[in-house]
Amino acid sequence: MAAPPDTAPPAVAPAPGGRRRRARTAAGLLCGVLVLAALGYAGLTLHHRLTTIDLPQADTAPQSGYTLTVYFTPSEAYYHGPRRSIRGQACAGQSTPATFPADYLERVDLEGFGKTARGDYLGRDFDRKCYFTTGTPPLGSNDNPLVPWRSVAANHLSPGTEIRVTDCGPGLTAEICTRVKAAHWRVDDLCSIGCDDAKHLDLYIGEQTRAAIEDEDFYFVTTGATVRIGAPKALR
Repeated sequence: MAAPPDTAPPAVAPAPGGRRRRARTAAGLLCGVLVLAALGYAGLTLHHRLTTIDLPQADTAPQSGYTLTVYFTPSEAYYHGPRRSIRGQACAGQSTPATFPADYLERVDLEGFGKTARGDYLGRDFDRKCYFTTGTPPLGSNDNPLVPWRSVAANHLSPGTEIRVTDCGPGLTAEICTRVKAAHWRVDDLCSIGCDDAKHLDLYIGEQTRAAIEDEDFYFVTTGATVRIGAPKALR
């Protein structure tokens, strides 16, 4: 028997709407690109606003009426008062020495940190009202190192804000005033005691190196100082 002639399979009609689906897909991609572009523009606009409007981009005009005080890291070696126990006042997970000179602890309670006779540091956690020890030199409120004649404690300025003192006000010797004005101050810390005034800056002068530090010219309180407030910079 002769084989039946080959017959081509019937042509399959394209599924209805195929072109329309591709058209919708293309339209969807185009819309997605437009949305991303719009979001990117909005993000750039927001970033531009944050960096050019919300944050100062240049130094402000000098502002008068500031109070300047200083703080330091006391050293246990210069304190010889009756010893006071801090047993039971250690922060959670800490094991601190049992006793210290009472006058040394009073100063640590004021300054926030103190160097111990062992060479490490005793810190005061003001929020939890407890003590801790650390081998790390004093840190500011953002865990950045405090730098003598550079770091400032202030409660009403953003961390990293640059400050220059242009007029010291009364009460400083010419030598100390020159040093204060030459320093490039920066907000590295919060002031825990006595800094409710928005125009109060507490300047860090480093670790104690002599017993009668409060009698030194560089331990001062001055009012009526004039300062120039700069833009915040990232802390390191």
